[in-house]
Amino acid sequence: MATTAQHAVREMVRKIDGDSHFFPPPDFAGVGEAVGLSDEALDMLLRDAAFFSDREARRGGFRASAAGKRAGAVNPTAATTGQSAGPVGHGAADQRVRLLPETGFDMQVLIPDGIYGNPFGAPNEREWDPGLRLAICMAYNNAAADAQRQYPDQLIGAGVAPFGTESVEACAAETRRAVTQLGLRAVTINSNWRGRNWDSLDLYPFWQTVAELDVPLYVHGNPFQCQVNDHAPTNYTLGWERMRRLHISNYLGFAFEYIVAMASLTLGGILKEFPNLRFAFFEAGGSWLPWAMYTLDRVHQIEPQCARCDEPPSELIARSCLVAVEPDEQAIVGAVGAIGSRNFIIGSDYPHPPSTFPNTAAGLETMDGLGEEAKRDILGGNLTRFFRLD
Repeated sequence: MATTAQHAVREMVRKIDGDSHFFPPPDFAGVGEAVGLSDEALDMLLRDAAFFSDREARRGGFRASAAGKRAGAVNPTAATTGQSAGPVGHGAADQRVRLLPETGFDMQVLIPDGIYGNPFGAPNEREWDPGLRLAICMAYNNAAADAQRQYPDQLIGAGVAPFGTESVEACAAETRRAVTQLGLRAVTINSNWRGRNWDSLDLYPFWQTVAELDVPLYVHGNPFQCQVNDHAPTNYTLGWERMRRLHISNYLGFAFEYIVAMASLTLGGILKEFPNLRFAFFEAGGSWLPWAMYTLDRVHQIEPQCARCDEPPSELIARSCLVAVEPDEQAIVGAVGAIGSRNFIIGSDYPHPPSTFPNTAAGLETMDGLGEEAKRDILGGNLTRFFRLD
């Protein structure tokens, strides 16, 4: 049982919810200069972007009818709804900050949700107009930066780049704007580039930009659309053709993706060329990380001529990668015993399923077999170092 002194030390650690989703009203400032369209084309593009990022857009016709007015149709997760109508603070920073005391955390990282959270494309979707996803990313980044400016001691803004759907140059440019002009502390990308591995040589200008900015990268895919008759992929996921019958796209699909991404970073030579890159991976659990380290080391040992790295992959991963665990993931005790606690973090996935709010921090704090140092690292110490908050 933890002593009073141990509890006091744990309370001194800044606790950070690494994965909470934000769906603010869009702010399209600066989009015109970035997309380079005529005034007429820009008007049409922004019209589409505004509707795509409006959770209430689909209900417009129903609201306009007499029946709709009587029913008062309101999407319960719309950004404009109050606390009593849906998730608190889904799109409102002041509400989110008032919620914090209930979460067990001192800070939350705001990452994009809904249409903002998937500018990465899917293997079975229609083509979007050029610049549309960039406009949506910019609209989110502007709004997230405003939330961070209002509450810098409670909210950490993670921007998003249209990784895979716009050009490498456009992704690099928006990443640079998000960090240098807006002050966002991380940028969200997909775990692949339209189904291609990260070590594709044409991505090097993007990695170079991120390395120069010295900004961390959040890696967070989108789960498949969940219906009992089909699970349609919403982004490129390894093996998506075989995941449409079962709801396995999230934990299995994401984990497959992340292991291949780590192979690209290590065996693919990315971390050799850009050693200051750092990554955080979400919503796949974390107990698989020691096995992934072992497997990639084994590949490096057996077939070193196929690798672009000199160091063992496990050492590169240990220096550069964090993985989010779950508060009921008892297997993490064994993972920490194998590789230590410096590579694990936690997030609530607020406010949608499978969110563990409001028991995320409490679940980890009461986990049997996990030491006090590990709990401090996972609850906030590792993200404090990741974001260089001290």
